[in-house]
Amino acid sequence: MSASTWAAAHRPSPVFSSILALLLTVALVGAPALAQTEETEPGASDGAATGRPGFTAALPGGENPAPPARTGMVSAYEITSPAGLFSGSYAEGRLHDFMMENDRIAVVVSAIDHIVHYASSGGNIIDAGSSTNRLDAIREVYTYFDDDWPRQAVYDSLQIVDDGSSGGPAVIRTTGVDSNDSSLEVVTEYSLEADVDHVMITTTLTNRGSGSINDFELGDAFNWGECRKFAPLHGFDITGQTTTGPWLAGTADPVTYGYPGHYGDIWGPHGSTWSDMNATVADIGPGDTVSYCRALVVGGRDIASAATVIHEILNSPVGSVQCTVRNAATGQPLRGAIIDAYNDLGEIYLQMETDATGSAGTTLPPGNWRLVASSEKFIPQEVWLVVAVGGYESHDFVLPPKLSLDPKDPTLYRAIGDTLTVIQRPLVNIPAIVVEGDILHIDCDADEATTGWGAALTRGAIEIPLDVQAASHDPSTLWWRLSCPVPQVALHELYDLRITADGGIDDVTLNAVKVIPAFKNDYYFIHITDTHLPTHMYYTESGSEKDRSEEIDLLEVMADIDIINPEFVLLTGDLVNEGELEDFLNWRVYTRAQALLCDFPVPVFLTAGNHDIGGWDDTPPPDGTARRDWWRFFGWNRLDDPPPGAPWYTQNYSFDYGPVHYVGLEAYDNYDGWRYDIYGEESFTPGQIQWLNNDLAAASGSDAQVLFYHFDFKNELNLNSLGVEMALWGHIHSDDGNINKKPYDLATNNVCDGSRSYRLIKVSGGTLQPTHTLSAGSAGENLSVDFAPANNGTHDDVTAQIANDHDQRFEQGLLKFVMPKGYGSAQVTGGTLLQIDESGAFAVYYVGVDIQSLAVQTVNLHLEL
Repeated sequence: MSASTWAAAHRPSPVFSSILALLLTVALVGAPALAQTEETEPGASDGAATGRPGFTAALPGGENPAPPARTGMVSAYEITSPAGLFSGSYAEGRLHDFMMENDRIAVVVSAIDHIVHYASSGGNIIDAGSSTNRLDAIREVYTYFDDDWPRQAVYDSLQIVDDGSSGGPAVIRTTGVDSNDSSLEVVTEYSLEADVDHVMITTTLTNRGSGSINDFELGDAFNWGECRKFAPLHGFDITGQTTTGPWLAGTADPVTYGYPGHYGDIWGPHGSTWSDMNATVADIGPGDTVSYCRALVVGGRDIASAATVIHEILNSPVGSVQCTVRNAATGQPLRGAIIDAYNDLGEIYLQMETDATGSAGTTLPPGNWRLVASSEKFIPQEVWLVVAVGGYESHDFVLPPKLSLDPKDPTLYRAIGDTLTVIQRPLVNIPAIVVEGDILHIDCDADEATTGWGAALTRGAIEIPLDVQAASHDPSTLWWRLSCPVPQVALHELYDLRITADGGIDDVTLNAVKVIPAFKNDYYFIHITDTHLPTHMYYTESGSEKDRSEEIDLLEVMADIDIINPEFVLLTGDLVNEGELEDFLNWRVYTRAQALLCDFPVPVFLTAGNHDIGGWDDTPPPDGTARRDWWRFFGWNRLDDPPPGAPWYTQNYSFDYGPVHYVGLEAYDNYDGWRYDIYGEESFTPGQIQWLNNDLAAASGSDAQVLFYHFDFKNELNLNSLGVEMALWGHIHSDDGNINKKPYDLATNNVCDGSRSYRLIKVSGGTLQPTHTLSAGSAGENLSVDFAPANNGTHDDVTAQIANDHDQRFEQGLLKFVMPKGYGSAQVTGGTLLQIDESGAFAVYYVGVDIQSLAVQTVNLHLEL
């Protein structure tokens, strides 16, 4: 490929012209020259070939240690003791390999007979990291010729040219030939100076043949080991594509590696664990010699640490940026916070990570930069900075905490959750399960003059616009009804619902719509009750403000639900322990509970219980606070003063799944006596019973009806008279009823207090079959999955081991394998591949598993290019 052809095929994006043009111009001018002579001694080194003289490169951010004192120490030696070897999952060095190190970094070059993975010989870099902690994360780096993997240098000799004792640089030289053409001699020198954070690599090729070698690409191949690849303007999502840019990086927890483009942009393809990068192109005539130089940078834990060194190597015009990130609630520094740097076109350039002091820093080319600071349990913040050459900019990010699902987190500061505004149904607590091609009905509360309605389903990067086929306002109910056909989707999953309209309306409700290809004839659902979040202790009890034990119990049950994969969950009340503590003492009980509902892997239908809405006389908030707060988070405000078309003061709803009709009823004990003339002492109200009879009459054509509610306090529900097949309830914190007697009238044991109980109900057509209550176990041990290697998106072959200690079979179990993207085929053993979600940084493979009772079974997923 000629240089002109490459330039046409790899034209840089506008951002390089606008923001990085100056950077690349200087990089091209200031980079080591592509040396070409007619007859120079192969491998001759006068020091110039090792690149720019040594420099000091601060490594801001990412837990980087302070640079050591300038002792000038640098050395190269054969490894004769295991004491100096690297550790880490991908450390490959062994005795009789060769070490190069200074006070900052260390690099291992393999002995000639030590062939690692995809290299054709030894003589390549196989380990690199800090000289102090000796933690390696990369597998190997070797030459890459003619843009044709695995064409590379095959070395047959290695020698230490300079051991560094004279003050450096230390130099190791390897000699050999091209793997495809033995007349093309190859000499590579690895050169390390004192007080630098990179090793220079100079490769010299001499054509001993009679013909010319034209348009010959010269570069390096990377086997990244445990590193995640990162490229400016592309970020981490570069698997399966060819990228072009000024540099490349790979980052893991202990170390980051960088590869700058000395001759301009580097380019090449990427796989899940590899990159084949071209650095330059050359013509090599008979007898000619060509040399090309590049650097392997060894940084700290973040991309910024390597990018800072790269900028110095390339003599790039940059300014400095320093940031701190603090917790808005406590003022304490946030360690491990991420700061992404985006250019003014919205493209990511690098990423910083804060150290133990909450600090991070980098250098950036001149221009306008948007910095976004984020941390797992905090609300992201952003700022725009104008960076000038030689300038210094700083910013102190203060991140407000958001709801923490960490049960051990004692933080009391909470941002309020998603209170209801426009969307009234579906919601996270009253979701919609809809088949592709069917109509999704959406109820909204907005002015009757509202126009310009729009709707969409979203899930991460996925956005599915919905056609609002009809929109009408009902003055008798005060709600709008939107009707939207649901198109075919690539991923059958839970989606967020977004509604827009003229006048600035833009409302989102999370996990509100599950799109399915069809209603199943045979399926199961799960009943849970009495979670009493976040603690079963009352606010007056010592330690209650920090106790999160009931969140732990629910999370364990949710972990089982994720594996069992029911069609939905029915949660029958006492969601929280004290419904008056949302704003009082800033406990945010409904906020925390709502966030947990948003984390359910399947739709969850919720009804209120006495602890949720009953209130307490001896709690300071005014009477009615609990019920009003329920309306704020779970619906509906119109219950305060019902309109004529919906005259009920309680929240009741129903839905159908195939031929089965499900009815959710609000239930309570009116502890604080609020509106006694309406609610009386305890549920159900006469209006509810009327609503229930009307609803069941309208659903009389269904094959079966299921009621779910917290508790029938006044024994008002006669299942035989109502003609229903099943009632599911809680409140008594124990099991009750007969799973073999119809109609089924069943209480399920509670989730809270360590019980971690749930009941599975199987459905076949219109036939219901409840099972006895199960428990997740005191340590989640009754149903578990272990993945090997880690299920984290970095491995193309992963095995899951499922251990089911229940005497219950779960025919529709589900495992989600998080895998690298860019593979052509997948082989599943022990399960069935259902669908693949490739919308995120990794591919998620949904694998259906028939989980056998009292058994241990394995499922393997293997990917191939």
